[in-house]
Amino acid sequence: MSAVAEALGISRQHLSAMYNPSPARRRGRPPLPDAELIVDIRALIADLPTYCYRRVHALLRRQAARTGRTAPNPERVYRVMKVHGLLLQRHSGSQEERRHESRLADDQRNTCWCSDALEIACDNGEKVRVAFALDCCDLEAMGTLLPPAVSPQRTSAISWLRLSSIALAR
Repeated sequence: MSAVAEALGISRQHLSAMYNPSPARRRGRPPLPDAELIVDIRALIADLPTYCYRRVHALLRRQAARTGRTAPNPERVYRVMKVHGLLLQRHSGSQEERRHESRLADDQRNTCWCSDALEIACDNGEKVRVAFALDCCDLEAMGTLLPPAVSPQRTSAISWLRLSSIALAR
C-alpha cells in the first residue's frame, strides 16, 4: 500500500480513505415527523385555500402559543407545503392577453347598465365632479349627478361631457 501511495504521490491515509470510504454521516439533527404538521396545515387551508405559507405559518404560530407547543419553523412549513403540493401557484408577472369577444351592447332596454364617476379639473382650479349611468342598449344617459351650484366656468366641461355621451351613443 505504501509503494502505491508513493508512486501516486499521495499519503497512505488518503489512499486508504479513497478505497475504504466511511459511511456518510447525516449532518445536523434528524427532521421532525411531518404528519402532525400536515394535519394542522390542511385544517387551516380547508377554509381558505388562498393562504400562502407565510400566513399559514403565522396561524400555526398563534395556535402553538395558545396550546403551549413550540411553533414550527417557517422554512419547515414551506418545505412541507411544497412536498404535499399545498403551495399557491407563483405569479410570474406576465398574464395572457385576454380578448373581449362578447358583445358590449344589449338588445333590450333597461336590462344592462354601466356607470362611472369622474372629476374634471378646470383652468380656474375648480373641479367638476360628475357621476352618470348609461343604458347598454342604446347608450342613453339614464341619469347624471352634478353639484347643485354650477358656475359658468363649469358649463363648458359639462357640455363637453354631454357631447361625448352623444358621440358614444352613435
